[in-house]
Amino acid sequence: MNLNTNMNIKIRAFKEQDKPQVIKLISSILKKEFSIPKETYSDFDINNIKDIYGGKRDLFLVAVIGNSVIGTIAIKEDDKNCALLRRVFVSPEFRGIGLGKKLIIKAVEFCENSNYSVINFCSTDKMRAANNLCKKNGFKRRACMTLGANKLLKFTRRIRNNKR
Repeated sequence: MNLNTNMNIKIRAFKEQDKPQVIKLISSILKKEFSIPKETYSDFDINNIKDIYGGKRDLFLVAVIGNSVIGTIAIKEDDKNCALLRRVFVSPEFRGIGLGKKLIIKAVEFCENSNYSVINFCSTDKMRAANNLCKKNGFKRRACMTLGANKLLKFTRRIRNNKR
């Protein structure tokens, strides 16, 4: 299915009225696909998107059909050279159509324009779809640490064409 011709999906900046849907999308995916109880992950950032992702070098995008949020991606400044890729989520019924790739491309373009030299993405081994999406889009696995039953993974993508 072609993302542009078969559906009217738009990727745009987060608006405050998106917040309930963003929280519902992310929480439901974490609960259904990863069996993660709400108490085990911090939702502080998604409850405070405007504050957490409101800096000049931060970004929070949503993918929408009409008024329905079907995907998210975020960039958070870690330091002047490094951005953190966060909140890479696509609703299960919209996977496999290139939406995740389009979200990654938008995030990388933002990082290039914001003069970052590196983007880091931290994940677990259970988040296979997000990990594979990152690997397909130029991220390399740099570290792995075992923590209990989980493996924590770190992926890095160097930014080429840096405008410094």
